[in-house]
Amino acid sequence: MSRIYYAVVEGDPLDNGNAGQVIIGASTSTIADEQGRSRRQTHLGDTAWCGVCKSSGPIVAGADITQSLRGYDEQLGAFEAVGGDFVVCKCSRPPQIISVHARNVMYVDSDRASPGAARFATQSSRTYDEQVTASARGVSVEGYPYFIETSDGQKVCGRADDHGRLPRIYSDNADTYAVYWGDEALSHRGWIDAE
Repeated sequence: MSRIYYAVVEGDPLDNGNAGQVIIGASTSTIADEQGRSRRQTHLGDTAWCGVCKSSGPIVAGADITQSLRGYDEQLGAFEAVGGDFVVCKCSRPPQIISVHARNVMYVDSDRASPGAARFATQSSRTYDEQVTASARGVSVEGYPYFIETSDGQKVCGRADDHGRLPRIYSDNADTYAVYWGDEALSHRGWIDAE
């Protein structure tokens, strides 16, 4: 089974809500977001702000991605950060980064037993894209857990942002996908693997 990881850029949120986000990225490497705005790409060791404990801390590897898939910036001497990496702040459970703004850059990690089969894909190589926005009358859905599973095996989990948006999903077919919410998302095996 393949797992997909997305690049992290400045402004990507943390999974514990309260306006936590990545605040520092490399000026030498940018990725265009969904509106075409250039955002600085982040690397392990860059900084994020946690809105829960009101402290900043470095980004450390936390995603279960094959290390050789992470790009390495020779000039910075650092590996690229991906969605699912942690922020070492003052919280008892380090928050994870949710890749939102650079969903057009993904790393597909095939079975860990055969890392050579992994590949790199971009939005331009995908035909279809979808984005879910959740809403509830008078109630904020910020931080509400979700788990998305597509027919082609993509699994994406995290928490809704402050506008109720889930990440954009890119695929090669127009098949439907399932979105699990709340306790159902948290109890899903894919979520457990990502925590």
